[in-house]
Amino acid sequence: MESKYWSELAQTEAGACGEAFQRIRELYYALLKHLYDNPRDIPDFHIYFSLNQKSEEVGLENGYEIAMLSRKSREITELVVHDVTEIPNFENSYTWYQDNVFVIFDYGGSAITPLQFITRAFYEEVYKQMYFYGIERVNIVHMYELIISGGVVEFFYGFYKLDINFLMYLSAETYEHNYADCRIILPRNGSRSTRKGMKQGLSVAFSEPVSFSAENRRQIRKLLELSNESLALVVDENGKVRGLCEKHAFPNECEIRIRGHLSWRILYEGMQNIAYYNARYHIGSTTKKELDISDLIRTVDDQLSPVEISRIADLITSAAHQKYGTILVFGKSDDIHRECERLTDAGMGIGISPLSLDRQREILPSFMAIDGGLLLDTKCCCHCIGAILDGDAGKGSMARGARFNSSLNYIRRRNAMGQNFVAIVISEDGTTDAIVHEKITRLNV
Repeated sequence: MESKYWSELAQTEAGACGEAFQRIRELYYALLKHLYDNPRDIPDFHIYFSLNQKSEEVGLENGYEIAMLSRKSREITELVVHDVTEIPNFENSYTWYQDNVFVIFDYGGSAITPLQFITRAFYEEVYKQMYFYGIERVNIVHMYELIISGGVVEFFYGFYKLDINFLMYLSAETYEHNYADCRIILPRNGSRSTRKGMKQGLSVAFSEPVSFSAENRRQIRKLLELSNESLALVVDENGKVRGLCEKHAFPNECEIRIRGHLSWRILYEGMQNIAYYNARYHIGSTTKKELDISDLIRTVDDQLSPVEISRIADLITSAAHQKYGTILVFGKSDDIHRECERLTDAGMGIGISPLSLDRQREILPSFMAIDGGLLLDTKCCCHCIGAILDGDAGKGSMARGARFNSSLNYIRRRNAMGQNFVAIVISEDGTTDAIVHEKITRLNV
């Protein structure tokens, strides 16, 4: 007998229940597009559901008819199983069951991940709205961050005893007017820490461990000043800060990288990561060992070699990891030289003898410490520092600051003048954007 449960719940005709799940598929995909930095990284998820009620005896004998929707297709595929565990990747999926009707979200996971908890929060919200308003009136756009943050909080507290709200506090609190720039390593629940002394992984061991908790937040914030790109604060399985280590996280640990005001990234399960910046969560890929800017930088000079492109990418990465934000403008040497003369003659920049920042990377933080951008050629030679980028007022973004909007107008104006420049806008909140012509690309640095 066909179930009336979903037709009544979704407020649709009995034959339109599949359309209800097509709508759920669209809502889920929209949520993931909001979460992932790169849509190409979104897993090829599947949604399995059953709308037919059968007794256990009939099901065991004849099997259960299952319908399946995938991310890449709106077509509904039919299959028959005798047990739901026969569904591929069932053990790593989110499962919901009620009144002989079940839904399974296979989000492509093969390890512990916040996505399972985010999926559960998503479906609970959709189910609640569908119950009261019907599937066509479900709207979760305003719920994205609430759904995602709920899943993230539950995941990290459950598996690492990490309070995300405490992490938010640490990234928002200053110490002597500076925000944190540090690393923290925590073990997964149930795993024994291997970092207990000098001979077991700690470079610096505290004689008295310090509780890593909100009640002790002032002392923890002070201890974060000891940590940097080279040294990480180490928390043991009992929630105590035991010291500092030089190595990165082991497979049974997660590593937190705080990068300034309300900006952090957590690496877990090897190459899995989730970040928070620009007031929302992001999932990005960490499988690439270097920044891929080939297509972007070749708009300036299509004759650049892979080695030259790699050097530019390394310089951008180094700049993105500095304390201050800035703007890096890349162009051909002749164009950059003329532009440097124009700005310095107008008192809008400080011209310098061309200096290779690829070879003298230690000078970069000093150049970034003053207001204004840096003009560089494609050999990574800097010609001008403290450059004030001018341009015609045009289409901008009120959601972004002066650094971003001035760069956008400047590149638009230079392009109109026949100069192909690329602006790399590095914000202090941890984001890095590339502006080519009027195209904006978020870089996962």
